[in-house]
Amino acid sequence: MRNRQATDFNAYLDSLQTACPNMIVGTNNISEWLRTSGSRSDDDYVYWLDQTSRLYYQRISAQQYRDSVSAALGGRSDSPALDCIVRHLPANRPTGLPGGRL
Repeated sequence: MRNRQATDFNAYLDSLQTACPNMIVGTNNISEWLRTSGSRSDDDYVYWLDQTSRLYYQRISAQQYRDSVSAALGGRSDSPALDCIVRHLPANRPTGLPGGRL
């Protein structure tokens, strides 16, 4: 469940597979989601993808991301998986969504 117009965001997600192997938050295996492109019927995956997109496009802060994802998926806001996701954000990422959508 990826946006075909969001090539930079999709590349960021792809890069996490190598940069952050074995990402687990609560009982959710984010690394497996990335390998299999998750499931549209998995509410946790859809929520994580939405929040990660918001983080990538600078709609929420890293702390808001940590807090929301850890609260929704279970786990700690300082988990190694969330640390890695935030640490590997591109420095010059966009502030607008592809196609000008909010």
